[in-house]
Amino acid sequence: MTYADKCYVGERVKLELLSKDDVRQIHEATLDVIESVGVKFHSQNALDVLEANGATVDRETTVAKIPAAVVEKAMSTAPHEYTLGARNPEYDLPLDGEHIYISSDGCGVFARDPKTGEVRSSRKQDLADCAKVVQALDNVSATSAVVSAQDCPPETRVLHEFDACVRNSEKHSIVVSIKEDWEARSLIKMAEAMAGGKEELKKRPMFTTIICTVSPLHQERYGMDLALTLAEAGIPVSFYPMPILGATGPITIAGSAVVNNAEFLSGATLVQLAHPGAPVMHGGGPTAMYMNSGAYASNSPEAMLIRACQGHMADFYGVPAWYGAGATTAKEPGIQSAYENALAMFMAYSNGADVTFGTGLLDGSRILCLENMVVDDEIIGMVKRILTGIEVSEETLAVDLIKKMGFNGNYLFANHTRAHVRELWQARLGETGNYDGWKNAGAKSTTEKAQEKVAEILAAPSAEFPTDLGAEFDAIIAAAATEAAAV
Repeated sequence: MTYADKCYVGERVKLELLSKDDVRQIHEATLDVIESVGVKFHSQNALDVLEANGATVDRETTVAKIPAAVVEKAMSTAPHEYTLGARNPEYDLPLDGEHIYISSDGCGVFARDPKTGEVRSSRKQDLADCAKVVQALDNVSATSAVVSAQDCPPETRVLHEFDACVRNSEKHSIVVSIKEDWEARSLIKMAEAMAGGKEELKKRPMFTTIICTVSPLHQERYGMDLALTLAEAGIPVSFYPMPILGATGPITIAGSAVVNNAEFLSGATLVQLAHPGAPVMHGGGPTAMYMNSGAYASNSPEAMLIRACQGHMADFYGVPAWYGAGATTAKEPGIQSAYENALAMFMAYSNGADVTFGTGLLDGSRILCLENMVVDDEIIGMVKRILTGIEVSEETLAVDLIKKMGFNGNYLFANHTRAHVRELWQARLGETGNYDGWKNAGAKSTTEKAQEKVAEILAAPSAEFPTDLGAEFDAIIAAAATEAAAV
């Protein structure tokens, strides 16, 4: 059994929050906006590609108005299924609509000590620790630049972050915060070294990149130039709009869904025009805000609903859905972080998400909290079981057994029970015994048990990393530092 088998849910249970007509209306409104208002592309390379393919480009304002026919033709080349590679092929992740995955979150700047609760600036070791925890958890499928390696030189920081992730985990990795083309090319070299060459990397991309758009309707220069470089190498690109209801998008969910979709669709169109067949993902982390304070409302009901729209739109375009879920605004692990992340994950996957980006951080994706990741691992395990749904067959209906038992309720020792008992979901962290047993065992809270699990994982040896690959990584990072110094 490969790791992906544990993440299989089949034709999952889905909440149909939008009808087919609703989805079509959002799509048509999106095409209208892209063609009539346009999108600001701050990359001259992007404008060149768009203009060559029929878009109306204003070089002074950097606005590109893309005809609907161009968008739809471009999206027809986007692949519907592909596989995310891992350092160990046993952890490869097929994106086929029948598996669901969660990765650690990204871009935090603080870390919380699991023992003392002290919060401090993040460093490279925090990424290594996070990757080690990801490796040990059954339900967290990919590691990421969860926090910034602030103790590393800025010019090679993103390379050090990737280095920490892949040295301590055999799973797929998510890269965020790339800014310069030479950073992307250095990461591609590292990934090629892991995969065994350029063509092997295209077949099994070792990392996925999140390219953030700027709401409303901006595509920044760095992001678009990077998207073109990465797509050429076969690296999946998750365009990641983050409109805020009532601030950088309309206050209505449907209106901000159009802004969100326009930012994704314009970026994906660019990539498909330049490199037909390049893997793209319908990503994003749209949110609301608390109007009485202006605070970030990452897991408010409205934020969850607008993200649910993304899953429906991804299904419409036939591309994987990848979006934010689980970025709790809680300041410490506990009740709030658990209920926010549980609802966010369930809403995400029940509305079409293939992957979510969002475990391991508190305070709206600012503070690394490893014990919270352990709790989320338990939550996603429950969500997987729910989404698998209910099998109705002659075997599961068990009519013959019911007739045999009649009014005798002793099903415990039946062969049918023994045959299916391992299909039941089992808690690993949550308390399932009686009160006296819990009290006699020390009356530990869920958070305390999660902290103990983190300590156990960090005390164990890390996943083995090939010495020759480590040396190659060191050389690539050193060369990148030299190149950056010369710029």
